[in-house]
Amino acid sequence: MTLKQSTFLASFGQLFFICKIFGLNPQAFGSFGKKIQLIPSGLGKLYVLIITIIVFALYNVLIYAFVDEDKELRAQQSTLTFVIGLFLNYISPVMLVVDQLSAIQNDKKLGEFFNRISKLDYCLAKEGIFINNTIIQNRLFYGLLIIFSFEILIVIATYFMLIDFSQWISVLWFVSMIPSLLSAIDKLWFSNILYGVKQRFEALNEDLESLVAQHTKLKNYKETVEFGSDFNLGYLHKEIFSNKRVSGLTSSDKKSKIKPIEMNDLNLASLNINLKNQSLVSTISGTKVENIVSDLNKLDSKLNTICQLHDELCEIGKSLNELWSLQILALMAYGFLIFTAQLYFFYCSTQNQPIPYLFLSAKNSIITAVFLLYTSWRCVYIIYISWRTSLECKRTGISLHKVGVAADNNDVYEIVNHLSLKLLNHSVDFSACGFFSLDMETLYGVTGGITSYLIILIQFNLAGQQQMEAINKSNWNGTNSDFALTVSTDSSSMISGTGTTGYTNMSTTESTQFF
Repeated sequence: MTLKQSTFLASFGQLFFICKIFGLNPQAFGSFGKKIQLIPSGLGKLYVLIITIIVFALYNVLIYAFVDEDKELRAQQSTLTFVIGLFLNYISPVMLVVDQLSAIQNDKKLGEFFNRISKLDYCLAKEGIFINNTIIQNRLFYGLLIIFSFEILIVIATYFMLIDFSQWISVLWFVSMIPSLLSAIDKLWFSNILYGVKQRFEALNEDLESLVAQHTKLKNYKETVEFGSDFNLGYLHKEIFSNKRVSGLTSSDKKSKIKPIEMNDLNLASLNINLKNQSLVSTISGTKVENIVSDLNKLDSKLNTICQLHDELCEIGKSLNELWSLQILALMAYGFLIFTAQLYFFYCSTQNQPIPYLFLSAKNSIITAVFLLYTSWRCVYIIYISWRTSLECKRTGISLHKVGVAADNNDVYEIVNHLSLKLLNHSVDFSACGFFSLDMETLYGVTGGITSYLIILIQFNLAGQQQMEAINKSNWNGTNSDFALTVSTDSSSMISGTGTTGYTNMSTTESTQFF
């Protein structure tokens, strides 16, 4: 494995080249290929802006092309459904714009961030802690495969099942997936960098756990050498040997004073080894760590180094959170709104109500299920990996105290208590611009919020439908009443006019006959 392939940044090579093609990374293309470095580039920033403008313009053309369907929606459906659809039409391109502008702003900081991780990996290697970065490459490959598979599957299934593709303008439907696709690819940077931070926390904790194991092994070895293999059964051993000896004697001998066999009577003198001889312990144990755990100065240096690396790793985690905090907030808002809207429009489709054109996938239950699964994966995975990284960060203090318990030494206890205060005051928690933490508690709250808002929207929808039915019924009754009133008036006029005419004619005839 070459040096370039072993670095953390080099494992993102495949993702970097894909992002450069789609205009997601403003860093220089040549510098990454030759030096494996992220160097700011003016042309890269310009290219990112051009791609963003083109995508946003195409998305507006898509909305304008199908504006007639949304006008029909407003005429047939409640204003609430129309406003929700109009607002959510732009949430996907707005999220992409936030990602692109943040990438341009943080282009220099991202390069410094990876240089900081490289220095940390060098310090870890000096302590004998090596990180396998090939795991990141595999995770990136599967992440890209999932994103492209779901995005293409959803857009093609909707296009051929729910859209009239006989018209050439229907080709614009494929533009609808571009903002979501580009934003999902951009989030692979954050999720996999975060996984790398989690890897390094785990490596530190495993190193501390190895110290605990070596302390326990050395302690057991010392006890075995000092007391023998049956030292924990000394009392039973003494009683058994005493009873055997007494039972083998005659009655006259039993009356005599018999001294039971003690543990010192066993031939264990050959096992009394001077445990203070450090070289002997090292030779028998055959491990380098036991040299460390048996030497207080070396152990103090080892634990101090681990705590310093832990502090640096916490600072790296905080820097990562600052770089992607706004993008993560936009993603969580997108996931919450889109998930709720998709379920609401699916309900509307089951009631044979028109829905916004860009949410036609809600008319099919299978496409809706796939879309919700994909959206959930994008949000839940980031929350989960952030939560796991925070737990690994806090677990270092627990592992450190295990070292003190295993050593069972006052000096080691003082070292551990001193260092644990540093760890307690220096931890990392990931959040979305400080609005909420990325942990499982937040996920539970978001799930409850989606359920609550969905129920509210359905209730408003039912109320709107009942109001529209009442208005239609009132208009129908009013039309029938006007028609009945008109018919009645005309009949009355006709009857009244005929009677008068008859009366007049009759009067005239009678008058003529009279005269």
